[in-house]
Amino acid sequence: MWMLPAVVAAIGVASPAQAQQQPTAPATTTAAATPATAEVLAEARRAYGEGTEHFNAGRFAEALASFERAFALRANPVVLKPIAECHERLGHVPEAIAALERYLRELPTAADHAQLEARLATLRQRPARVSVSSTPDGAQIVVDGESRPQRTPADVDVPPGHHRISANLSGYRATEREVETSPGVPLSVGVTLEREGASGVTPVPPDGVTPPPPVTGRRVSSAVWVATAVAGAAAVAGTVFGIMALSDANDYETAPTQDLLDRGQRNALLSDVSFAASVLSAGVAVVVYFADRGRTESAATPAATSSARLQFTGTGVRVTF
Repeated sequence: MWMLPAVVAAIGVASPAQAQQQPTAPATTTAAATPATAEVLAEARRAYGEGTEHFNAGRFAEALASFERAFALRANPVVLKPIAECHERLGHVPEAIAALERYLRELPTAADHAQLEARLATLRQRPARVSVSSTPDGAQIVVDGESRPQRTPADVDVPPGHHRISANLSGYRATEREVETSPGVPLSVGVTLEREGASGVTPVPPDGVTPPPPVTGRRVSSAVWVATAVAGAAAVAGTVFGIMALSDANDYETAPTQDLLDRGQRNALLSDVSFAASVLSAGVAVVVYFADRGRTESAATPAATSSARLQFTGTGVRVTF
């Protein structure tokens, strides 16, 4: 770390007390400096002084803002050192590296060049904190093929560069992610684990073992629906003819005629035939339905379309399979 009071002497922007003792402008300023230039230098001195006070008090964000304002007013490379220090204290490692690299470029003969080169090399190797999570939790974290003791969710330190991070959990396929990490820059990696055998690939059975037929959705054949509809229609017809037969019987008791007798017997016969057709059709529907169970959808569909044909005859209903 660097001591900021030592930097003040080299910055070329004096503190307010020094300004009273040294009213002349810094060496880089000409005697013909305008009042505006003097005001800018005075503001740069004030900004640097504020930055020093904030830094010594541990207010690194405020110190950084003041130092950067001072550098913007007068781009003295020496100010890059406290700027880099503030960035490092705040965890801004890439920004600290950039500030030091610029300092060494602009002052290649600085007395502390070797010290800052070593510091820069250390910053460039600062590991990145990678937060690894998985669904479900509890997977072991593996970085570049090396298992880490942590299990998800957890943070692991990873050197800067290109890496392969995976999460391993028993019963699930390992899932790998490729990431690029920067020095000191946090990173989040999330993976969703899939159960083993859930990829849709049918496992190959051992030799001599016949695999079971694929399970398909069962569909009720058209014959079942036809037979059910016929059963319902026949039941309705039987009810209608039965009511008509009862009405004819009542009329016959009041005024007996041969016509009422014949009509009542005919309606009663039609009612009996209709109810018989309803029962038979319902039975066919039940038989076909249970016959289709256990068949695959592809085998059941053609069989259903060609089976169970119902025909009405003069004496009843005939079913043909």
